[in-house]
Parts: sequence; C-alpha cells; structure tokens
Amino acid sequence: MTKQEFLDGKSFSLPYTFNNSTYKYSPGSVEFGALEQEYRMSSDEQRVIISDSIMNVEKIGTKMVTLYTYLLGDKIVKKIRYEDMVEFISA
Repeated sequence: MTKQEFLDGKSFSLPYTFNNSTYKYSPGSVEFGALEQEYRMSSDEQRVIISDSIMNVEKIGTKMVTLYTYLLGDKIVKKIRYEDMVEFISA
C-alpha cells in the first residue's frame, strides 16, 4: 500500500494479524487523525459490521506511520510501514 492510499482511507490488513478485521485511517478527531479497526463477518466480506478507533496517529512519514494510545497511564507506540499494509479487496 502507498502513503496516498493510506491517507485516502483505504481499508487494509496486516500480515501478522489473524482475525476478520481490517484497518483504515480516519482523519479528524486529533491532530493527525486515528486508526480505526473494522470488524467483518469473514475475511472476504465487503460489509463492515462495526468499527472502532483504536490508536491515534502521531506522525505520518514517507515510509511509515507512527501510532500511539494510552494503557493504564503508559503511552504505547506502534510503527507500521506502508509496505506491510495489504489493501483489502473483497472477493
């Protein structure tokens, strides 16, 4: 996936997650927006049942995006490379 596809809010999956969820960038609520998790009935279904904002976007770089959230008062930081994002294309 490219940076522009990420910024356009295209749904994607990650190779190291094993569930029926996809993710997408949602601009807005904080300075750089948030990462949403989309829950689906099955891995190839187009319809999203529910979505939830899971992390804030701290930085949008040229090769990766930096995300953060707080858990029990501790800041948790996660970096995801655009090349690891697999665009979601339903069957």
